[in-house]
Amino acid sequence: MTYSPIIIFGFDRPNHLQNMVTSLINNSESKDSDIFFFIDGPTDKTNLKLHEEVVNYANQKFPFKNQYTIIREKNLTCKVNIISGISEVLESYSSIIVLEDDLILGNYFLDYMNKALNFYKENKEIWHINGYAHPQLFRNKSKASLSVLCQPWGWGTWDDRWKNFTENKYYEQNIISTLNDSERKKFNFYNLASYWESALKLDQVNKNSIWDAYWYQTVFLNNGLTVFPQLSHVQNSGFDGSGLHCGVNNDFDTKLNNIKTKTLPKKINESKLYRFNAYLFYKKYFLRRYFNYHKKKFESFDSFKKWVLKKIKL
Repeated sequence: MTYSPIIIFGFDRPNHLQNMVTSLINNSESKDSDIFFFIDGPTDKTNLKLHEEVVNYANQKFPFKNQYTIIREKNLTCKVNIISGISEVLESYSSIIVLEDDLILGNYFLDYMNKALNFYKENKEIWHINGYAHPQLFRNKSKASLSVLCQPWGWGTWDDRWKNFTENKYYEQNIISTLNDSERKKFNFYNLASYWESALKLDQVNKNSIWDAYWYQTVFLNNGLTVFPQLSHVQNSGFDGSGLHCGVNNDFDTKLNNIKTKTLPKKINESKLYRFNAYLFYKKYFLRRYFNYHKKKFESFDSFKKWVLKKIKL
């Protein structure tokens, strides 16, 4: 088994980082893995005490095979720090596993990730290995599925796929918004996950600092497939208001897998079952967001009646 290096990105959340690293160490493969910590530099608004705690924690010695800690001298922004960090590591390795500080990993996360990265290395149709999986109504805990979707919460890829991303400078362009309505709808998953395109638009006018929507754009434009476990090996603890982009919600909460994902698909085509499960999840997500946005309109019968009449234009 070839063990991919693990890249960990942190900034100013020492408790999140500590919880994530603790869960990573609980994976038996961690002792055979090279680890890279990339800590971005502070801004004028950064809590310097919290940032210093993160730096001190990342400089500790952990029971990994080899450990490297890179502290940025200045703030590169989330986007630049992550893209450049991944590119730097992939100069010396053929594949990587990427983690951000707000994740909690199941005990078989590394088992699954390394098996999938080894298994699909030469299959150029597969671009991205997801550690997280959407909550699913129908599933087999020990199997994985192929999808067209990407999630950036505990993931992996290979040097040649990433080189396509960087050499073509996909991270600078919002190509999605130039496509026809049908293609944009596909990218935004029936327009139920339109936050992907919104993130691209905001980044283009410097109102955001994201990398993941650009990476998903790259996979989409190259007709790439991704791998999902049918039960998530990752939980995201960052929807507590502590992060830059997540806010406070529990929309993406899911159970953490406590068994190995044993079966990886050999037949390379999208799983219709995973698409159906993801559709149910995003439909629920969309409706919840929609009703929360219009919450005041449903606080009384009269306000609800006015809202309905306006919608049907009576």
